[in-house]
Amino acid sequence: MSVQRLIATLLREPGVYIKRWFRCHLVQYKNPGLTIGFPIAWLYDDLSGIEIGSQVVIEAFSDIVVLTKSPYSKVPGRLVIQDRVLIGSHSNIRAAGGEISIGRNSILGQQVSLIASNHRISNEQSYQDLEWDEIKTGVFIDENVWLGARVTILPGCSIGKNSVIGAGSVVTKNVPANEVWAGIPAKKLRDVSSGIRLTADKA
Repeated sequence: MSVQRLIATLLREPGVYIKRWFRCHLVQYKNPGLTIGFPIAWLYDDLSGIEIGSQVVIEAFSDIVVLTKSPYSKVPGRLVIQDRVLIGSHSNIRAAGGEISIGRNSILGQQVSLIASNHRISNEQSYQDLEWDEIKTGVFIDENVWLGARVTILPGCSIGKNSVIGAGSVVTKNVPANEVWAGIPAKKLRDVSSGIRLTADKA
């Protein structure tokens, strides 16, 4: 969004941005180790469902939903971010119907999407009316994980310690520790080795 468009929106809908600012600062007040870019869209029903460590940065224009209760699922939503995590701008984190956990020292690139739950599939009901899947839920990211820009992690997936997911990938199953994955759907490319530098010809 350009500066001109942002100013125009602020003038047209000041209440929306005041509410957004207030929500951001409530989260920061409860989690003093968090640095937030602005604007960020927070939607939550209970601050107790959000746990954030120290030296955590969430960059601007991200969209974060944390719902401990939902009419579509009995599974509570929860967001846990450990110490020294960087989340890039325009990221989409939806912790409703499951927990999203991000381990310490992890890096999430711009436009990353983490989805804790999803609708069931049916040819007899509208997807908007279906309850969410309560079996395959949650996203669990271990310590020192690197997600490239525009990575999507689908419900029920975990990413092991030190693993790397290439830009634009869609993760549909668990990724073990110390591996490099990429693609749609993401597949293993190689192991993460000590001292290896990822370059264009090795990605």
